[in-house]
Amino acid sequence: MPVTITPPADLLRCADRPAGLPEDPALVAQIPTRARAGIIRLARAFGANADQLDRLVEFISPGACHPKPSAALPKD
Repeated sequence: MPVTITPPADLLRCADRPAGLPEDPALVAQIPTRARAGIIRLARAFGANADQLDRLVEFISPGACHPKPSAALPKD
């Protein structure tokens, strides 16, 4: 049985992907190894959840999160 109900607009938003930590080697060296490993696990889990949300939104509204490039745009 096909689903014909469209979810509310607030459920069809693509995932926000905030900027990560600064890539300053001096800063990374100050983060304890176990804490850094935890940060990496959290970032990977966040990324996986964001990708999953985008796939769901794309399933319902194709092109909403990752629009396909237009063939009409001239190439330089």
